Amino acid sequence: PVSGKLPYILWGFPLGIVSGIIGIGGGVLMIPVMVMFLGFSIHQAIGTSTALMILTSIGGSLSYMINGLNVSGLPAHSLGYINLLQWFLLSATSIPMAQIGVKVAHKIHPKILKYIFVIVMFYMAFKMLGVL
Repeated sequence: PVSGKLPYILWGFPLGIVSGIIGIGGGVLMIPVMVMFLGFSIHQAIGTSTALMILTSIGGSLSYMINGLNVSGLPAHSLGYINLLQWFLLSATSIPMAQIGVKVAHKIHPKILKYIFVIVMFYMAFKMLGVL
């Protein structure tokens, strides 16, 4: 990977703003940048993106909790806009599946993994456009 903090700031700041504006995870934009411009392998880029997702999800969750406090009409077991029952169910399935995904990804050749990533990104783009 590229040394020094400046390239990461110059890529991360604007891509973070763009991903926030269009409502997608930053990894969708940052993984290709990390691979093509910052010298990461596809496995390193996916791992880095996933690790940073923990931090961004904590910030997002806190803001949903705080902004949803004292809002009427929310489902039972909600802490702000976060429904704790749904959070638990999502976490209980996502965490083990993420571990399986990591094991599978490390068994896939990097070139094949890049193609899979591109296919998934096109699928998601078409889905967001309402084509699929």
